Amino acid sequence: KKKEFVSTTPYRLRKRLAAPDPYLESESEYSASCSEEEDEEDQKEVSTVLSGQKTPAKTEAASTPPPRNTLAKKIKEDKVSNLVQEYFEAHSSSKVLTSDRTLQKLQKRRLNQQTLHELLKKAPLAYAAEIKELNQQHESLFSKWMLQFHLGFNIVLYGLGSKRDLLEKFRTSVLQESVHLVVNGYFPSITVRSILNSITEDVLDHIGTFCSPRDQLEFIIKRFKEDPSLELYVLIHNLDSQMLRGERSQQILAQLSSLPSIYLIASIDHINAPLMWDQAKLSLYNWLWYETTTFSPYVEETSYENSLLVQQSGSLALSSLTHVLRSLTLNARGIFRLLAQYQLENKDNPSYPGLSFQDFYQQCREAFLVNSDLTLRAQLTEFRDHKLIRTKRGADGVEYLLIPVDDSTLTDFLEKEDEDV
Repeated sequence: KKKEFVSTTPYRLRKRLAAPDPYLESESEYSASCSEEEDEEDQKEVSTVLSGQKTPAKTEAASTPPPRNTLAKKIKEDKVSNLVQEYFEAHSSSKVLTSDRTLQKLQKRRLNQQTLHELLKKAPLAYAAEIKELNQQHESLFSKWMLQFHLGFNIVLYGLGSKRDLLEKFRTSVLQESVHLVVNGYFPSITVRSILNSITEDVLDHIGTFCSPRDQLEFIIKRFKEDPSLELYVLIHNLDSQMLRGERSQQILAQLSSLPSIYLIASIDHINAPLMWDQAKLSLYNWLWYETTTFSPYVEETSYENSLLVQQSGSLALSSLTHVLRSLTLNARGIFRLLAQYQLENKDNPSYPGLSFQDFYQQCREAFLVNSDLTLRAQLTEFRDHKLIRTKRGADGVEYLLIPVDDSTLTDFLEKEDEDV
């Protein structure tokens, strides 16, 4: 009689070997359902049974499933590899989808600044009737603005399009008989010092210099508080311009606008312009916001910027130089002319370092333009603020003065000045 072979495999293991489940293989029940001692005994019994009996290949694979962490890591790596392959397949094309329509393809020479402006003026303005009607709606607010000025508010205009013509219409129609100051913030050399100089010299008729803009501001505040009859309307085009958006400039302008006798109306165009002001500045400005969309082109505001359609010449620098000097006094213009003439006389000298301060002071004194070196230094500080001159120290420690403009532009400027004289 043959001995029957009786399996000693536990019931749990026989059940798993009979019906393996891929889901259960990836779960932790197989490894966590029994203790470590039972696992060791089960592995011994399984090895004894498998040595005397053949089992299917699927049973052998299922008997030693991989750990859970290994399977999860492998699935994650497969997903990442698939994403990487999809990325490179999507970007495997070598074609560059960019346009080759550049200005060089036109094969036309660039225009000068004046010709470009004339052509732009001839271009018809789309929706001219609608824009005119929109501007008339804005102009109907002028009397309301005047009332709000005297109630202690200042006005800021925002919206799409240039607000320069609107502010100019407000000035000519309402402020013609009042003392007012116009500040072109888009001008590349405008500074807060020049604004303060205009108030002290043109409005308060003060002759003299100040140590710093802070002292000048305190002088203006003192004068306006002492004389309640003084009233000043300040119109600022592009308050958020590159030259006026600094912390110090905004603080000084905010303190000026907080005076009861100074009424400020300004325009902003940058989308992030309100980020210039914290709560302290906003309380000083005391703004009333008006949405004045005009859809007008920024012709005047962009006239001082370089364009790809314009040939690079000195016309832009000459225009900026002329505008700056016309806003200065006669003595300041004479001082700048002396420096320009001396620089042109030495244009053929490649090692020309500039005009030393002592020699320049001697020439200005002989021309009766200054009476002390302090007066000349104050004037040179104003030139530096307007970026008209540049100073540098030589190897011997002497301070030299230079005008950062090419010789041809400087020559054109002197010729134009002679014609005006």
